[in-house]
Amino acid sequence: MHPISWRAGRWPLALTLVVLGACSDEPSAPPFLLPLKPNAAAGDVFLVTNTNDSGLGSLRWALGFSTGGEVIRFDPTLAGQTITLDSTLYIRRSVTIEGPANARLTINGGRKGRVIMARFTGALTLRNLSITGGYSPAGVGAALYSEADVTLENTLVYGNDADAGVALLGDDVTLINSTVTGTVNANGQTYDYPAVAGTTVTLINSTVAYNGWGGVGSFSSVVKLRNSIVSNNVGKNCVKSNYTTIVREGANISDDDTCGGPSEITIADPKLAPLADNGGPTLTHALLAGSPAINAGAGCGLQVDQRYFPRDAQCDLGAFEFADFTTVTITIDPTAPVRQANGWATLTGTVKCSRAETFKLALELHQPQRVGKEIVDVHSAITEPVTCGTVAQPWSASMVLSEGSFQNGNATASAVTFQAQPWVAPASATAQVKLYWSRGK
Repeated sequence: MHPISWRAGRWPLALTLVVLGACSDEPSAPPFLLPLKPNAAAGDVFLVTNTNDSGLGSLRWALGFSTGGEVIRFDPTLAGQTITLDSTLYIRRSVTIEGPANARLTINGGRKGRVIMARFTGALTLRNLSITGGYSPAGVGAALYSEADVTLENTLVYGNDADAGVALLGDDVTLINSTVTGTVNANGQTYDYPAVAGTTVTLINSTVAYNGWGGVGSFSSVVKLRNSIVSNNVGKNCVKSNYTTIVREGANISDDDTCGGPSEITIADPKLAPLADNGGPTLTHALLAGSPAINAGAGCGLQVDQRYFPRDAQCDLGAFEFADFTTVTITIDPTAPVRQANGWATLTGTVKCSRAETFKLALELHQPQRVGKEIVDVHSAITEPVTCGTVAQPWSASMVLSEGSFQNGNATASAVTFQAQPWVAPASATAQVKLYWSRGK
């Protein structure tokens, strides 16, 4: 690990000593009772068959056989279950630990210490997991303390209790479609420390929110944000030293200006729902209708979100892709009067929405008319503001003409939602309309 230093260029001495010597007071890992598998090789798949803390078929047992490069997966019968640890889970070689994509698999530290300690130089990947119950009142990294480069994919880190609120500490830390939330600041002191810290920290369509102190931070290098949400953390959302560079790619949201100014990042409340089961391998913070994160992404490269739900071509920011769109039903009445004074028609109909919204209808009315030997299209196009609710509301629009006039006979009308919010699903309607002369002015 690199020395950690920030807050006016330095951490307070007490915490610097905690971090640099964070492992000195850790109990040594228990010796493996079984010999390493002699033919283990990169790419091998080890299967965890029970939720025991240790022993045959446990996660700790499988890690003991790793020689580096293996993938550790879980028997399908363990989907939705929790592995509660009696002590910190030590990882000493590069591995991938992959939970099921369609159900939750939780590793719970039981508040008996750090959940995971990675004591090697290399790469660690955690995928489709929930990591919770870490407790580290005298050291940082309650959920994960890693001397390796660590990547979290479709993973949730939540409900961990750490010194100064640092839940996840690594060398190069990358979050992809992942969430870090609900970290408790164990000692209650107001240091400028983030929930996610590393030499370099990269967030790709990830969410770091509602943590007990800061959000993300680097102690000597780079914080890179790409289509992510870092918001609603107590203290600073982005914590940086005198040596930290913040790189912003795509689009990002924060509810303070510590991650950048208004020309660099959207400064707003992302409107996140409480952590809940929204499908997929972990709990997630759903985006609420009205969130500025909806369809705000740029240069989106991920096809799915944290739940493995498909992302739109213009992705949402953060780990969750919004899908609770307002639906709109538009009707067009079958008859429309034409004013004899000017030949304009009055088009009417109704609009109904699954939730209250305000937008415009783009309306068109076309009537083919014979002029001599030719057929000409007499048409009008306007936009009409509407207020939409769960009960059908009438709308009416005067279809103005700059020349010509509508006549008795058939016409084709269309209506399309226009200038609606991103969470309103586009809707349209087309109808044949009978035009008739009206005596009205």
